Amino acid sequence: MPRTPPPSGPYREARPPVHLRDRVRCIWQYQADPQTASTTRVLPDGCVDLIWDGTRLFVAGPDQHAATVTLGAGARLTGLRLAPGVAHRLCAASMHTLTDRRVDAEAVLGRAGYALQQRLADGADPGPTLLAAMETGCAAPDPAMAWLFAQLAGGPPARVPVLAGALGVSARSLQRHCLQAFGYGPKVLDRILRLQRLLALSPGTTSLTAAALDAGYADATHLAHDVRRLTGLTPTVLVREHGR
Repeated sequence: MPRTPPPSGPYREARPPVHLRDRVRCIWQYQADPQTASTTRVLPDGCVDLIWDGTRLFVAGPDQHAATVTLGAGARLTGLRLAPGVAHRLCAASMHTLTDRRVDAEAVLGRAGYALQQRLADGADPGPTLLAAMETGCAAPDPAMAWLFAQLAGGPPARVPVLAGALGVSARSLQRHCLQAFGYGPKVLDRILRLQRLLALSPGTTSLTAAALDAGYADATHLAHDVRRLTGLTPTVLVREHGR
């Protein structure tokens, strides 16, 4: 269950150990209803997850739009959400090739992915096993892309040429770097992170309009357009079902 499901119920997440926080944003679990198959919506967040579903270890690439996921009765997923700037180095691949895809870990992690799949299939505890793999097999994060993500996530950011200048690259080069690290360019990443900011702000504000303005939307039309484009929902339904 990657990304941003409804904030209560079967989904739980926790911070990783301090020494792994430059590589892992969180570790999470999703426990499906034990009696019936369940369907849930997951939202794009600019991140990549490594997920064990009980039989398969796979990489959930960066999503451009909300996705609907159906799980069998009693399904249990355990995942690591990778820190910004880590996934393309860990997988030694451009995230643009994994956008909107779920790919077997062995296909992108090679022998390390195969060995990790086998340990999990043999009954190893998924959470500690996934975290241990990040201690021994993970490349260091890309500091420039980690910085860019933080700038875009933290609030209404500077324009792309300004961000590119701060990194000492051209706007075209920044586009290439973003495609490699995040699966889409800085403008799309900004749009996705603004949506996440709205969800984080909405419970603590007096109105949806106030939350939208604080998140960086110019007006109601901008809000409605972006939310519909990314999720297929109206802003009111989005906040009611996914607001934190």
